[in-house]
Amino acid sequence: MYAGRAYSEGNMLSDLLATLTTPLAPPLRALGYLDETLAMRRRARRNRRAWQPHLESTRRFVLSAAEKCRDRRTVVVLGSGLLLDVPLAGLSGLFRDVVLMDVVCLSEVGRQIKQYPNVRFIEHDATGVAERLYRQSHSETSALPVPVSSVRAFDDASLVVSLNILSQLWVMPRAFVGLHLRGIAPEQVDDWCARIVEAHYLALRRLSCDVCLVGDHEYVKRDSEGNIISRGSTVYGLRLPQPHASWTWNIVPVGKDSPHASKELIVGAWRLRQ
Repeated sequence: MYAGRAYSEGNMLSDLLATLTTPLAPPLRALGYLDETLAMRRRARRNRRAWQPHLESTRRFVLSAAEKCRDRRTVVVLGSGLLLDVPLAGLSGLFRDVVLMDVVCLSEVGRQIKQYPNVRFIEHDATGVAERLYRQSHSETSALPVPVSSVRAFDDASLVVSLNILSQLWVMPRAFVGLHLRGIAPEQVDDWCARIVEAHYLALRRLSCDVCLVGDHEYVKRDSEGNIISRGSTVYGLRLPQPHASWTWNIVPVGKDSPHASKELIVGAWRLRQ
């Protein structure tokens, strides 16, 4: 019991320190991205064994896609996160420059990045809506900003990797809308979330460089006996081509987080080129 309590207190102190010291633009902090990153870190620690096959499959596919690139100047990774699914050493060895992009970079992630002289981090909102959504919450009118996934920043890239974010792009913006914007019909929010996902996918398809996309597109919930309770799309029904590889991510195993049910994600991996 004492060890468990000490572990919990250690997590609380670690989260508090990260909250106080992590640099983050006000809109991104207001949308809850730092809190979600810390929650993801806690979930990853609790479910380390269940998540390991997914993380290994992701790293293996990304590295395979990288090795197929003839031009190896710059690789851009969208959704670098906690670096759990990033084959950082491999990418650093293959490319002249490695650019990691995400909304949050915790200090522990920054320390890993500093080990590689050709790796850098850039704060980047892949949805293009966070800052405008934040401004809207302080105005008298409620409107949903048009999703914009800019591709100009990747003009010189040899490879762009979208890493397990396709189904996550809408999550924090949707939660923020529910709390701060009034008078918007649920079906309008659904349509907006679908457009956020689609905008990211279409932006990837428009790139002239090599593209690697890894992301879940379907969830499956099971009871404690393994029977399917429900299943559905995690990308608002976005139509995707047949993946080059596919696997199941046991994201919520039966246990502390969910004693009576589990949740799996069906993950696809694609190599896209214009």
